[in-house]
Amino acid sequence: MNDFDKASRYLIKRDPAGFFRWLLGQAVPFLTWMDARRHALPDQGDLTNDLVAALRAGDAVEALCVEIQAESETGSAARVLLGYVARLMTEPAAPGSVALAAAGGVVVNLTGPPRTSRVELRPETAPHCWLAGGIEQRTLRDEGAAATLQGVTAGALSRWLLAWLPLMRDGDGAGIIAGWKREAAKEPAGRDRGILAGLTLTFADLAGCRAAWERGLEGWNVIKSSYLEELREKVRADAKAEGKAEGKAEGKAEGLTEALRETVLRLGRQRFRKAAPRKQKARLAAVTDPAHLERISDRLLDAASWDDLLATP
Repeated sequence: MNDFDKASRYLIKRDPAGFFRWLLGQAVPFLTWMDARRHALPDQGDLTNDLVAALRAGDAVEALCVEIQAESETGSAARVLLGYVARLMTEPAAPGSVALAAAGGVVVNLTGPPRTSRVELRPETAPHCWLAGGIEQRTLRDEGAAATLQGVTAGALSRWLLAWLPLMRDGDGAGIIAGWKREAAKEPAGRDRGILAGLTLTFADLAGCRAAWERGLEGWNVIKSSYLEELREKVRADAKAEGKAEGKAEGKAEGLTEALRETVLRLGRQRFRKAAPRKQKARLAAVTDPAHLERISDRLLDAASWDDLLATP
């Protein structure tokens, strides 16, 4: 799970009812988040889809599986429907579990174009066998930042959706940033205002307009959410743990250095969505100073590419 996924899940969970009002275009009674650990696909690792909402539909309860994608992907409709939703509806009930009347899937694309929302399978060898379905899909680049801001001002949309404004159409405009500051200032908790600013800058980085937002929020108290700091803490914790293990055989300093390199390679692959090329691996292997490797790992959230990361002095 990358930092954009974590930031999105954080803002959604701060106001689930407001999020679903935006997503579905109507007020839907939100009950709770369901335990979705059993619905992860076998090879998902830490990508467990934990945004499974239980919603009230009259006298029944329905579930919606929500997936956040930093960049839209082909095949996401099939993955959500056949992976999450099908498993959710067919998993044997556990003691005390809620009986579901229906379930559906939602994909929110932070960047990239919209993809197909339909799945249709019709095997030629067995023409009477067929399967079809669809998901709800929202693609932020097709959402108007001004309209979203207006909805927040009117109280119709969650204030936490302000963090996604940089990803929306015209999301780097001076008027949008000024409107963000006006609405964010209404948040009664000062710490939450700072966290909202930190989340917004994170998404501005993804949208490629961080400089404009940093200028607009100059002087604003920015607090980095614990969700975003978790990546850096994981780097340090993994490095220390692996360093101790390696240190028993090769010496503490050498073990820590190798552990830091491995951690940077592993988390960098998650951050940039690709493994380090051979040239960048060689550059990283040439770094022998643990303090230098610490500085590189500390820039994992801010670097734009492997080259940018390894240019850290």
